[in-house]
Amino acid sequence: MENLNLILKFKLAGNGQFHVKGASRIKVDGRGGLMLYDAQNGTAETIDLRKLQTFCIQPVSGACQMNASLV
Repeated sequence: MENLNLILKFKLAGNGQFHVKGASRIKVDGRGGLMLYDAQNGTAETIDLRKLQTFCIQPVSGACQMNASLV
């Protein structure tokens, strides 16, 4: 995952589990969605902001990139 720049940790409303996703970039799509671009193939996944209970976006430092594949 050489393009992994960001880690998104989030919990969806009604679901008590934390989810962790790695992304090359993240953007708000202007229609109420958070778009995550996959670090390996560039495909986008959209998460509806209304469904998010909590979320945290963290940058991946150069030292952490080796361990990021574990996420």
